[in-house]
Amino acid sequence: MTEYIEIDVDEEEFRLFNRLLLAYNDFKQAYEVASVLIEDKYYEKYPENRTMVHALNLAVIIAYSRPFKVSRGQLALKTLPEDILSGFDDEQMKIHQQVLKDRDTMMAHSDADANNVIPQALDLGHRKILLPTNASPYAIPLLPEVMGKLSTMAYQLQERVFEMRMEIEPRIIDKLPLARVQDET
Repeated sequence: MTEYIEIDVDEEEFRLFNRLLLAYNDFKQAYEVASVLIEDKYYEKYPENRTMVHALNLAVIIAYSRPFKVSRGQLALKTLPEDILSGFDDEQMKIHQQVLKDRDTMMAHSDADANNVIPQALDLGHRKILLPTNASPYAIPLLPEVMGKLSTMAYQLQERVFEMRMEIEPRIIDKLPLARVQDET
């Protein structure tokens, strides 16, 4: 159960502040996992390590997308403000939109239309066998070049939400509940 306390701050600014704190962690996770994929050369061992590459791709896409998806709860804004993406060029916006679409249709959900799940029957002459089809992009991870760009984008967004946080923090820090650190001596 979430405990709500009254804090004498602008409610919308406080909710934005909390969204920024959450988003920072999400972008940091996306950046770190994407960096591991690239720096540890997982792509060079593909398809032998296919399961690991797919799992890490999934982790990057889910973490990157979280701040742009509607969040439940009252303590934070539902999503980040749209202007957070104002520094992105056309190529970055295209990657951003595709990642969010893949997250919604393939990664966090199993969208039947996007996965093209209509099976076909293969006629062998003497009998027919089922030939399931699945055009899921999950079957093919993001290309290393795209993952590198997504890693950079996540880092840029991490830095941007930190800057926004630092603009707000001086107005609210003195109004937050204090946690006491006790001396262990």
